Amino acid sequence: MISAVSISAGGMAAASQRYAVAAEEVATIGTSLPQATQIDLSATAVQLIESKFEIGLNAAVLKSSLDTEKRVLDILV
Repeated sequence: MISAVSISAGGMAAASQRYAVAAEEVATIGTSLPQATQIDLSATAVQLIESKFEIGLNAAVLKSSLDTEKRVLDILV
């Protein structure tokens, strides 16, 4: 069985990767790239916001999971 810790850690890693890609796209805005490779700023901004939210959400799941595991161990001991 996959634990909530590994699921939330994987979610944070995936969201961090998407955030890095979107941040790189923002960094290329205003450069002398050809027109075909220009970035849609609104879509990129939405991606940054979504990724930030996903990281926070997965961190909350991780904290909740660790708190629950701690409570279970306290009951058992």
